[in-house]
Amino acid sequence: GVEIGRSSLIYGADNKPTPIGTFPVLQKDADHWSNLYDAPMPHMLRLTWDGVAIHGSDNVADDQATRGCVGLPREFAQLLFGVVRVGDRVVIWDGVTTA
Repeated sequence: GVEIGRSSLIYGADNKPTPIGTFPVLQKDADHWSNLYDAPMPHMLRLTWDGVAIHGSDNVADDQATRGCVGLPREFAQLLFGVVRVGDRVVIWDGVTTA
């Protein structure tokens, strides 16, 4: 219930959008390597078993997108990883949709 910071992020491209909803953190892995995308996912917090996670990204810019994940600057991903526990709830909201 305490804000630890704010960050820019990147999210899923139009053809592979980030899902909207509430997700439990299923797994944590500080040095995860994606076998689906053959890419590093440092400080990974898994949200779905089909590949959606929050993780550190090297290039967080307006012209970047993910394949459904939430990409954070590496430093913020590390900070978040340090305080989040398996089972914690993550809410992904598009800023428009109401419950």
